[in-house]
Amino acid sequence: MCAVIPSAPMKLSAALPSLCAMTLLAACNGDSQPGASAGLSASSGVTTAPATAGTGTGTAGESTTADTGEATSTGTSTGTSDGTSAGTSAGTSASTGDAKFDLGPSDLGVATTGPMEVGCTKVDFLFVIDNSTSMEDNQSALIASFPGFIDAIKSALGDVTDYHVMVVDTDADGRCAQPCDPNDPDYIDFCAAANYHACTAPLDACDTVRGAGVLHPVGSFASNKACKVYGGNRYMVAEEPDLLGAFACVAQVGTAGSAAERPMNSMESAVSEALNFPNGCNGGFLRDDAILVVTFLSDDGNYVDKGTPADWKASLVAAKNDDENAIVVAGLILHPELDCINKQTDGTQGKHWQEFIELWGKHGVSGSICADDYAPFFAEAVAAIDQTCEEFNPPG
Repeated sequence: MCAVIPSAPMKLSAALPSLCAMTLLAACNGDSQPGASAGLSASSGVTTAPATAGTGTGTAGESTTADTGEATSTGTSTGTSDGTSAGTSAGTSASTGDAKFDLGPSDLGVATTGPMEVGCTKVDFLFVIDNSTSMEDNQSALIASFPGFIDAIKSALGDVTDYHVMVVDTDADGRCAQPCDPNDPDYIDFCAAANYHACTAPLDACDTVRGAGVLHPVGSFASNKACKVYGGNRYMVAEEPDLLGAFACVAQVGTAGSAAERPMNSMESAVSEALNFPNGCNGGFLRDDAILVVTFLSDDGNYVDKGTPADWKASLVAAKNDDENAIVVAGLILHPELDCINKQTDGTQGKHWQEFIELWGKHGVSGSICADDYAPFFAEAVAAIDQTCEEFNPPG
């Protein structure tokens, strides 16, 4: 059964059936030894950030253009190896048979030309997806829920006719160096999928930049191919003829990423000036006259990201010309109070990410990464986006 969300606006009623129809299996596995059993307790609640927004200042976190290291400057490391089953065949786990992959511009009624109206007609969606070894099921659940999310956006936010959708992962370039070293344990555990595609794939410079839009996922449980995205960008646009198919390809980032997950630093880099100038990796993604919706997913509970929640918020606000009312932040994370924990972590259980979400007040939505069904989380996110659109007054 899909949970009923009393706080959702009545206009969402038309969108919720499509969301509720999607029962997702999101079994969370801890980052541990190869083939290890699940290290998280399942739960199904969704919590919402308090109505009172916190404030914080500070210097923005890391903004890089080509960093490849995985620093662990804050907190402690997992203390465990990040493994997965050897020789797994990639590209088959992320999509579900019932998912719709034929939604095109004619169905969405999209258009990117014409005068801009006051209010919310444009949205830039940024998905930050943990690509460590425990995230296979969670990536599948996200991909399965995306069609319902888009349907809800269509039903509740009819004025939104122009959008960008970009996916980034949580490290710089994963663990599959090219050419692969057969003596490296990662060669078997993470890079051997799909005929060793990760060892020989023709990657470009932006494919190994933290925060750059993902176009060519490689490694275990990844798409292991160059995804077809309309327009030549590292993100999808409203004219994308196969939005759901393109999203399914890029969002299947796989599990060959570093065990030192840094979703906040990837988020900061994704919206940084260094990557968003016209010729940058993400050039054109971030727009002044669009609201920014950040959705991040991780089942890791360690504090590896550089900076503080206040720093991460400051980076987003600066990227949106100091207008924090133009931003929605939604996170699927651990929730100890819902018995959603990662037994392999150092005990922080993602409290720093919850604090970050709470800084956004009514513009922040927090959900359990262990939930069997992500639909209630996305319904709350749509409600927050709807409210943000009503408050947004674009420049110009």
